[in-house]
Amino acid sequence: MAKQFKDFIFNGKRLSDIADCISVDFDSNSDRPLAMRRDMERGETNHYRTEPNYYGDTWSEPLAFELNIIKNICTYASPEHRYFSQEELRSFTRWLTSPRRPCWIHFEYEEAVPNDTPCYFGWFNNIEAYMAGEHVYGLRFYFTCTTPFGFTDNIINTKSIKTYEPMLVVNNSDELENYCYPRIKIHPNRNGQIYLCNLSDCILLDNGLLEQTQASWFDSMLDSVDSYAALNGYMVKYTGTGNFNIVPLCNNTAVQFYLIDKYDQERKCTAFYMEDTKEYRIIENGFMFMDGKENLDILMDCQRLLITDALGRMITYDELGISDVDFIYWLRLINGNNSLLLYGDADFTISHREARKAGE
Repeated sequence: MAKQFKDFIFNGKRLSDIADCISVDFDSNSDRPLAMRRDMERGETNHYRTEPNYYGDTWSEPLAFELNIIKNICTYASPEHRYFSQEELRSFTRWLTSPRRPCWIHFEYEEAVPNDTPCYFGWFNNIEAYMAGEHVYGLRFYFTCTTPFGFTDNIINTKSIKTYEPMLVVNNSDELENYCYPRIKIHPNRNGQIYLCNLSDCILLDNGLLEQTQASWFDSMLDSVDSYAALNGYMVKYTGTGNFNIVPLCNNTAVQFYLIDKYDQERKCTAFYMEDTKEYRIIENGFMFMDGKENLDILMDCQRLLITDALGRMITYDELGISDVDFIYWLRLINGNNSLLLYGDADFTISHREARKAGE
């Protein structure tokens, strides 16, 4: 079955930029491609092991579909104008076959047909003509995806904060057991440190209300860290340099450190508290901080582990005040609700795509 659509965008250009066309199905085939077949990767069996080890699954084939188009008879009333000219054929082929790597294709559908899967990633691997006598009356485009499923358009969540605020990001991807890696844009409104914590993707070791055991609330939080470590058989090693290696973060509300057990195994941890409620948390993983500079946009691609500015220039970790790269947390969204905590005076924009396993 050929895919039905209103228009599509590929490699920065629209189908309607070349000619006013409509989608059809030349073969009236009712089959719908799903590409859901997959194989299990297994180990070997022998006389003593009849049940093999399993190492996960692999998709057997990517999703592929066909696009059939003809010229819109409402626009091209004359029969001779409904045929595709040689120049139009050249326009289609040089547009669709020039990319040497997969690209996004974005479909636009009729408003009466709800569809939340407008995006696919792949390439056109063949173009064929549908002939009417000696003339090219229609075209068949064959598109092969890099994956066995499509994606939603970018789902964008924004939040402007002055100190700290919670933020809920929902991931309804059809990949229930896989993470979704978003893109983050941070626009600092003034110089200062920023942090992002995914409370849904961290290990909560301890939390509660601080008691002021020292002259400052920060030192009181350090006492809570020391108490947790002593009760659970850990030593504490902070990440800075100097006599105590303690580096206060984010206006003295956070600190990072290692918990070291008796076998010298290290756990990378963070402790932070809320300035108004004095609630503190000690967590493992799920926390990222950086230095923000006024009006210097920070773009994080959490899939490619890349940090750039608004012009695409790479930003080094030193510029962001990150001295221990082992503590960098690249935001990843679990399936379902992701409860984030954002700190700083900045505007946050988080965008992600969700997989849709519904074929074409």
